[in-house]
Amino acid sequence: MRTLYESHHDQESLLRCSGCRTFWFHRFHEFPGRSGGGDDLTTWYTRLTRDEGEGLRDSAVDLSFLGTRPSWMDDARGSRRVDGAPDHPHG
Repeated sequence: MRTLYESHHDQESLLRCSGCRTFWFHRFHEFPGRSGGGDDLTTWYTRLTRDEGEGLRDSAVDLSFLGTRPSWMDDARGSRRVDGAPDHPHG
């Protein structure tokens, strides 16, 4: 795992499966005080190509492609596939 960005309410990381060696972009965001006063915790996982993963591992890469890349999203409503993920931190 390589942490690419971290703040009080956001984290971006590059992950790699130890079994199949697939790269994943992981984004976590905490929306404080939502959902009836509690925090809303949201996580996205986006599968990357080998070139994208190696690019993120070795240097900064434009993440705009995440907006239309199929991803997995997990929040208070559960896990589901979505048509894209945020391409920048919320905070």
